Amino acid sequence: MKNQDDYVATAVKNFLLNYVEVHGLPSPVRNVNRVTQSIIYLPAEMSYKSVHRDFLSGLEEGSILCTLKYDAFRKLWHQLTPHIQIMSPRTDLCDTCQCLRNDLQFKARKEEEARGLLKRYKEHLAKAKLERNYYNKNTKLAEEQRKLINQRLLANNKIQYCSVDATAHYSYD
Repeated sequence: MKNQDDYVATAVKNFLLNYVEVHGLPSPVRNVNRVTQSIIYLPAEMSYKSVHRDFLSGLEEGSILCTLKYDAFRKLWHQLTPHIQIMSPRTDLCDTCQCLRNDLQFKARKEEEARGLLKRYKEHLAKAKLERNYYNKNTKLAEEQRKLINQRLLANNKIQYCSVDATAHYSYD
């Protein structure tokens, strides 16, 4: 029984280590409170269940590992590879913001170097704010156009969508 448990644990650990080699994102900040190795994140759109499904789908038919339940898989994950985590959806800083913040916090040794980084960071934030304002303006315009279309449809039940003079807003985020 012990050998079987060791086999399962080793298989799960090896799978997770290989899985993060393909899908993992290294932590941009080293956690100084942790003495162990740095955290590796899986993308936020993944979940423990989806990784478990991928684990099971990669097994050969009849393998003893096919019977490994989700709860046991997750428990082994936390015990054997606690440094592999799933990124929070709130971790939404762009790469430039993240790098500049980290450089300011950890790499800036001289005052002039810190001033230069701070200037670049503020310029980047200003550009990001312009883009966000542009996006919000277009979103508001699209909402107004939609209300206008709805008003025309209600007032004139026979209007066709392709004959309405309006602007549509598409977003790819």
